[in-house]
Amino acid sequence: MKDKFKRIISSLFTIVFLMSSTLFIFSAEKLHASESADSALLKKVSLSYTKKFCNAIGFGLSKESAMNFSIKENNQVFNKRKGFNNINKDLLSEKIAVGVIEKCGYPINQTGEKGIQEFKNYYLSKDHELS
Repeated sequence: MKDKFKRIISSLFTIVFLMSSTLFIFSAEKLHASESADSALLKKVSLSYTKKFCNAIGFGLSKESAMNFSIKENNQVFNKRKGFNNINKDLLSEKIAVGVIEKCGYPINQTGEKGIQEFKNYYLSKDHELS
C-alpha cells in the first residue's frame, strides 16, 4: 500500500515538474505578443467595418452601396496604420462576415453559415474590385 502511494506521489511530482519546466523553456509570451498585435488590428478593422455596414443598411442603403461605402471608409481610416496593407484578407473577410450576419443579417436576407459564406465571398470580390 505504501509503495503504491509513493509511486502515485512520485508520478504526480514528475508530471508537475515536466509541465512547469516546459513553461520556462518555451517563451509563450513572445509568441502571444506577436499574434495579438495582428489580431487586435484585425478585430478593430472588422468591428469598424461591421458597424459602418450595418448603419448604412439601417439608413436604407442597398447591400452593394453599403458595401462600397464601408470598404472605402475603412480603407481611408486604416490605410496609414502599420500592418493594414499586410492584413490577411481571408481572415478579415471571415470576421467581417460573421459580424455582419450576426448584427444585421436579417435585413439583407442572409443568415446562418450559408449567409456567412455568401457575404464573405461578396466582400472579397468587392474588396478586390475596389483596390
